[in-house]
Amino acid sequence: MVVDVNSTQWQDSFDVIVVGLGAAGVSAALEAKESGAKVAFIDRFEGGGTTARSGSVMYAGGGTELQERLGVRDDADSMFRYLRNEVQDAVKPATLKQFCEDSAENFSWVTSNGVTYSGDLFPRKTSYPVHGNSLYYSGNELAHEEEARPAPRGHLADGIKSFTAFGPAFIAPLIKSAKQKGVTAIRKTRVSRLLINDAGDVVGVEAQQMTAGAWTLFQHKMWSTLASYSQIYYAPAAKGFRLKLALLEKKFTKTVRYRAKGGVVLSTGGFILNKEMTEKYLPKFKRAMKLGTTGDTGSGMALGVSVGGIAERLGTATAWRFINPPVDWPKAALVNLQGKRYINEALYGATIGTKMMEENNGEAVLILDKTLYDDSVANLNLKNSRFVTWAQAKGAVRMARTADTLKELAAKCKIDPEQLVNTVDAYNAAARGENPDSLGKKQEDMRELTTGPFYAINMSVGKGDITSVISLGGLRICEGTGAVLNTSDEPIQGLFAAGRTAMGVASNAYVSGLSIADGVFSGRRAGKYAVKRANGDDVSADRRLPMTVDVKQDTNEIEGCES
Repeated sequence: MVVDVNSTQWQDSFDVIVVGLGAAGVSAALEAKESGAKVAFIDRFEGGGTTARSGSVMYAGGGTELQERLGVRDDADSMFRYLRNEVQDAVKPATLKQFCEDSAENFSWVTSNGVTYSGDLFPRKTSYPVHGNSLYYSGNELAHEEEARPAPRGHLADGIKSFTAFGPAFIAPLIKSAKQKGVTAIRKTRVSRLLINDAGDVVGVEAQQMTAGAWTLFQHKMWSTLASYSQIYYAPAAKGFRLKLALLEKKFTKTVRYRAKGGVVLSTGGFILNKEMTEKYLPKFKRAMKLGTTGDTGSGMALGVSVGGIAERLGTATAWRFINPPVDWPKAALVNLQGKRYINEALYGATIGTKMMEENNGEAVLILDKTLYDDSVANLNLKNSRFVTWAQAKGAVRMARTADTLKELAAKCKIDPEQLVNTVDAYNAAARGENPDSLGKKQEDMRELTTGPFYAINMSVGKGDITSVISLGGLRICEGTGAVLNTSDEPIQGLFAAGRTAMGVASNAYVSGLSIADGVFSGRRAGKYAVKRANGDDVSADRRLPMTVDVKQDTNEIEGCES
């Protein structure tokens, strides 16, 4: 919407306005405030976003303070050489290198704003360490040790309860710090439109702001909280809570406008809870549990494309199928219903889950023999896993099927029997060291499956354990400044994007903590350059165009999304 800056009635004026308050949003707000700007964040809810429902893990390396305290050797080059396997062409090599070189300082910046890490090193590979540990291998580092010296880089913030694996331990201290430093908090306000001048520069936002009394505002908070938690435990209930939210917002809001002199930073998350978008762009992930909060509707992307931006890689997502703990399960063979292995079982859960959903119809059956099964059950305890992961694994074990022979087991599981026998024979040969494993699995990560009875644990989507999915696509941005780019790869003046609203380091693949780390990196970048624009600084020398992609989504394809 084109407006005249001088004649528009503004509710308030700021140098920088941040839309959405997850890891990227709070990082943008803090960076801008620390640079001396007048800053506001606007959030439809209470703030925290999906970061508040995450494991509070930040992927960091290059010699962080925590790594040094725990005696871990790491450097930015090793981190870069490993991450390029995961990131691939999502960002340019120079941007990934900068991400790695800035990592230790970004971690220090996070701790200077109140996030604490007092635990120990969890030395073994796991999906999430037990309580009392702050550092662990959260990716596929151990599978790429020939290319880069592996190091544990999953930094788990203090504050996650011992029985669970998610919470606001990372984001809550940062929001508190932002408020203490003077960032203006504008909550229960949904940005519905970007405001531009005659030149097409973004000059502010229009929003729908809750205006009701204390009881109605309490209901809004209650329904939003219930929607977020029920999305994890019982998604159908979340739809009802979101409907109640929408009805409240329709009845009790007024239109307000806020001026942004330097820039608007879009950081509203991904689009995994936008039914139309997920059905259109992520049909293969339809049966997975959508991991997100009510704001993950692609609203920030819709705002960006409404003024000429481009959304890319909307068909890219990551799904998580963790099979560790127990620690012995990755030594087994994971097959589809054709009886074929398709992944190195020792890899990170998102690598397994994405392959499972994209190429194998969500099928994953873990094949064990009696010896490995007994060992895994013996190691499935609360000393080696948190209650939530222990309970999920115990549930999967209770549903295990067993038979004296592999062919009989295949019949019970509707798996191709001849192919399963051939697969296990080849697996056993690799486990004995007779042949290299066809999927690159190390011999020490394998066990022969020879002793009957044999067991099958169905880990397919909807079985055995939760398979979660998040979207990874986002707005095309300048990798040097975070500015949103138009169809000519020119920056849209006054508009920036960060986190899962934008293309970034985590836009190709996922390892635990990479999305939060990218949020900090890209959020600080956007906040910094929004302030520079407010100050009139020339930043043309800092521009860095992103990678060229073969297919760009048309700007009209995500219009109609509720912003």
